[in-house]
Amino acid sequence: MKKNGYQDIKAHIAAMIRSKQWPPGFLLPSEMDLAAQFDCARATVNRALTELADEQIIDRKRKAGSRVRDGSERIVNLKFQFPCREVTSSGKAHKYVSLKREVCAFPEALQHEGTSERALDALKLEGVHYSNDQPFQFEQTWICRDTCAESEGEMPDHSAPCLRLLQKSPYFHGSMTISVARASQEEARYLGVRTGDPLLIKDLVLTEGHGGPPVARMRMSYRASYTIAGTF
Repeated sequence: MKKNGYQDIKAHIAAMIRSKQWPPGFLLPSEMDLAAQFDCARATVNRALTELADEQIIDRKRKAGSRVRDGSERIVNLKFQFPCREVTSSGKAHKYVSLKREVCAFPEALQHEGTSERALDALKLEGVHYSNDQPFQFEQTWICRDTCAESEGEMPDHSAPCLRLLQKSPYFHGSMTISVARASQEEARYLGVRTGDPLLIKDLVLTEGHGGPPVARMRMSYRASYTIAGTF
């Protein structure tokens, strides 16, 4: 007789949770009890519970057992495509055009974030992303010269700085704000809208680890008709 595999155990537990028979906070049967119920080794049960914990469906604590996680406590990992991949995945041609490159002060709101207590300089880059020669994103990026100085010479004019930064180090952490603002003269000129028209703004701040010193700020402006899509 074939014994149950870890996927069978995982599916059973997930079904009990979805049906509310095991509500948030419910203490799951022990590994020993589940192994007896499914006629399998404890290692098989452990693998099922480990995957459920990784997917944030249950909480596991040593000597305290496993409990059904409260959905409101779930840590959401959002995933968004970079503009170049977003465009090419739809079968269109992507192009990034650099507009400006200068040294300036790092955004004042970020000057004292993390461990830095003095004024920071930034390499400021501006550019436009095109989809089949139609502008769809105006991008402004401030890269902290103190914490990411080596990147200054690694930002060719044909490459979007956001993508180059994250390709260089996937270990940055960050925050994102989505808002609506009126188009400045500069944004209107490059996005083909009128000054004062509403724009969708995506603002990203990269840091070295959680609460670490600032690395970069990216302000991305889109026409109001643009849709931001992601998964979590």
